[in-house]
Amino acid sequence: MWKGETVRATRSGRVLALLILFVMFVSLTLAVVGFVTRQLNATVDKQLQSAGVDAGDERMKEQLNQGKRQMLSVVITDDEEMLESLLTLPVVLLFVFKLTLRFVPLFVALMGFDQLAGELGPKSIRFLVVRLKRNTLILGKFASQVTIFSGLLFVCTLLMVLVAKALNADFAAKDVVLWTGRLLAASFVLALAYLALTTLCSALVRSGAVSLLLNIMVLFGIWALAFFGEYFTLPGEVVDASSLKSMITDESPLAYTRYLSVWHYGQDLLHPDWTRFLTAAVVHVGFALVFLGAAQLVMKKRDL
Repeated sequence: MWKGETVRATRSGRVLALLILFVMFVSLTLAVVGFVTRQLNATVDKQLQSAGVDAGDERMKEQLNQGKRQMLSVVITDDEEMLESLLTLPVVLLFVFKLTLRFVPLFVALMGFDQLAGELGPKSIRFLVVRLKRNTLILGKFASQVTIFSGLLFVCTLLMVLVAKALNADFAAKDVVLWTGRLLAASFVLALAYLALTTLCSALVRSGAVSLLLNIMVLFGIWALAFFGEYFTLPGEVVDASSLKSMITDESPLAYTRYLSVWHYGQDLLHPDWTRFLTAAVVHVGFALVFLGAAQLVMKKRDL
């Protein structure tokens, strides 16, 4: 089932269209972020030259790194250990990758919204369930989606890293190899949960269009739940008084709602602490298993 679905999907025009769309999105984001970054670097270099300051001076490098750290603490995270790790990553690669992860769930929905709904509507799924168990059918289609999307992620992540290396000569080769592996692992684990969610949405309805709409609605619900939970601080949570979060959030038990959303755990997929990464990975796999289990339950009860 997995092999047949993968071959059939790769021969369709949708995979090529998604690859082109994904590459265009990454390329456009790289171009915009890279242009802004180069302009900012040129402005800083010009100011340093006019002030007679050597940009290669160790003290000046430390000040620039401190400025980068402050920017990342506001935009990305205030976790000191994670900030130290992200400082080795070119800004252009970090921001493009984070933006890509934001849109991965939507790309997943576009790729697999009719994997089951497309068979349920015209009732062609009857020819499959005669030869296969329903659980095997769902797992085969899910495995096919995982295989195809892993290939798309590999191509786009490699493109991001190569462009970042070309734009940043100080991006060391060992860091290139390390971060390529980490970015691929993070994007793959994150995509698992949303691929399983797409399978569930596709199993719930008989129309591909309705499946896509339902998937997008659920995604916005997941994002809203995470943002709502992050708006508040946990009771007794220690927050840096100088941070932006301490100024705009209040302490409330409602903050616990963040743990109900898989989106909340995505941040730790780039954490240098392997326990934090593995915890986030296990949570994403857990959500994927829940979604797949629900899809199997729906298909088991459905009259085909």
